Amino acid sequence: MGKYKVGKETKEKIYEAAKSLFYEKGYTSTTCLKIAKESGANVGLINYYFGSKGGLGIQVYDELMDCLKTVVKEKLDEANIETTLLLRTAVEMRIHNDNMRVNKNFSRFYYDLLSENIIYKEQTVMNDFWRNLAKSCGLHYNEFEISFITYANMGAFQGSNLAYDAGLIDCSSIDFINASIHLLLSNMGLDQHIISEVIEESFEIEKKIQVRMEKNFVVL
Repeated sequence: MGKYKVGKETKEKIYEAAKSLFYEKGYTSTTCLKIAKESGANVGLINYYFGSKGGLGIQVYDELMDCLKTVVKEKLDEANIETTLLLRTAVEMRIHNDNMRVNKNFSRFYYDLLSENIIYKEQTVMNDFWRNLAKSCGLHYNEFEISFITYANMGAFQGSNLAYDAGLIDCSSIDFINASIHLLLSNMGLDQHIISEVIEESFEIEKKIQVRMEKNFVVL
């Protein structure tokens, strides 16, 4: 029991140290040696507990996405706003986009994971999420189709965000996220009328709640 407790505490120290460094320095600039030094743990324990630095980065990313979804749901419940999973997803995308624009630490971490193909190499929560979303819309896709939709949209989101931040896409932030939602839902094969309704309703709902990301990826 004592060894288990010490091991758990060491794993948590590594995780918290990595999360802090990823936020302050970015994923790419944070080495395993820096994480080990910050946590006070042996560098070999990073691979032991997380498989690799990439595995550690994905756990931070997955926790962040889960927290974002949880906080959005809590805010909607507090405001007595009922939504479908599809509509709530669009609201989450808007909030994600807003925080990407204003929180450069978050956007740097996200772009680092994408540029190093970490999100594609490691198992993330995204496949499960899109699978559940498709089912909620009555879309019966097989595993290949779910994976294709997931990664195709992640790639499109990466490219369009990088182009937007570089000034290559000339539009407002609202127009940008509207187009992103439209692209995603179109790729899922949803009716254009439904897509238009989701874009309009999610825009109005986002005005009524506020979700922000602060230091060390804390979502409030």
